[in-house]
Amino acid sequence: MPRQRSHPLRLYRNEDRGQSRHATWLELFFDLVFVFAIAELSHFLHDELSWGIIASFVGLFIPVWWLWIDFSYYADQFDVERGRYRLVMLGVMLGLVVMALTVGDVLHGHSERFAAIYSALRLVIIWLYIQAWRFVPEARELTARYTISFSVAALFWILSIAIPAPARYWLWAIALAIEISNGPITYVTIRSVPIQKSHMDERFGLFVIIVLGEAMVSVATGVAHTDWQWATILAGISGFVMAVSLWWMYFERADEDVIDQALRGGKLALIRSYIYGYSHVLAFMGIVATGVGVQFAIESVSGHGFPMAEQAVLCGGLALFLLGVTILQWASTHPLPQQVVIARLVLALLTLGCIPLGLSSLVLVSLLAACLVMLNAFDGVPLSVA
Repeated sequence: MPRQRSHPLRLYRNEDRGQSRHATWLELFFDLVFVFAIAELSHFLHDELSWGIIASFVGLFIPVWWLWIDFSYYADQFDVERGRYRLVMLGVMLGLVVMALTVGDVLHGHSERFAAIYSALRLVIIWLYIQAWRFVPEARELTARYTISFSVAALFWILSIAIPAPARYWLWAIALAIEISNGPITYVTIRSVPIQKSHMDERFGLFVIIVLGEAMVSVATGVAHTDWQWATILAGISGFVMAVSLWWMYFERADEDVIDQALRGGKLALIRSYIYGYSHVLAFMGIVATGVGVQFAIESVSGHGFPMAEQAVLCGGLALFLLGVTILQWASTHPLPQQVVIARLVLALLTLGCIPLGLSSLVLVSLLAACLVMLNAFDGVPLSVA
C-alpha cells in the first residue's frame, strides 16, 4: 500500500462525548520549547534589572505568550499530528528557539532580528489557516477571518523590520491589537461556530506548570549562590512555599470544560471564555516575575542590597498573578465566590503596598508566603482535608 505523502487537515470534532482528549506528545514537546523563551526573559529581568527592563519584560512577554496561544489553539482546532503539518510544527519550534536568542537584542535596543523571526512565524500561522480554509469546509468562515486579520497584522510586523525604534514598537502594538482582538470579534459575529473537542484548558494548565518550573529554578538558583546560613535557608523555604501556593491556588479551582462549554454556548459564554483565556497571560507573567523576585530576596538575605526595583518585581509579580488568576477563575464555568474575589484583591493591594515600606527581604518573603498559605486555606479546600 503506498505511503500517504500528505494529510489534509481535519477539525477535532465534538462527536464522541465519551472520549476525552489530552495533550499529545508533540504538543508537550512544543510547550517545552517555550521554556527557553521564558527562561531568557527571566534571566534578563534578573541580570539587568532596571525600571526600563521591567517594562521591556512586560512588553516582550505578551508577544511570546501570543505566539504560544496562536499555535496551541490552532493545534486545538485542527489535527497537526501527521504528514507535513507535524514537520511544520517542528520547524516552528526551531524558529521559537531562534526568536528566544534575540530577546537580549531587544532589551539592548536592537530589535530588528526579533521582528524578522517573529514576522516569519506569523507567516507560518497564516499559511496554516489557509490550509485549514482549503481542507476544512465547515470552518471556512472562521479560517477566512483569521487569515485576513493575521495577514493585515503581518504587514505591520514586516514593516517594523525596516522602521527604527521606538516607532517599531508602536507597529508591534498595532499588530498585536489586531491579532488579539480578532478571536473574540470573529467568534461572536460569524454565523456558525465550528465546534471542536477542545483540550485548551489542559494546555493552559500545562503552561502554568512550565512557568512554575521556571520560578522554582529561580528560587533554587538563589539558594545555590549563597552560603546556606539559616536566614538564607528560611528565605528559600518561603520561596518554595510561595511557588506551591501559586500552584495550589490555580489548580484547586482549575476548570477543564471552559472552552468546550463556550463553544456550545451563546455569545456571552464565548466572551467569558476569551476573558478566561487572555487573563492567563497575567498569571503566567506574574509567576515568572515572582520567581525572579524571590531570587532577589534570597540573594539580598546573603548580603546583597534589596532596592525598590527588586521589591517591585517580587510584590508586583505576586499582585499580577493574584489579579490574573482571579479574573480567569471568575470567568470560568464555576465563578468564584464574592468573598474569595475580595480576599485576593485585598491581598494584591496589600502586596503592592509593601513596596515603599522598605521591609527586609527575609521579612517580606516570609510574610508573603504566610499570607498565601492563609489565603489558600480560606480560598479553597482547607489544607487539613486536602
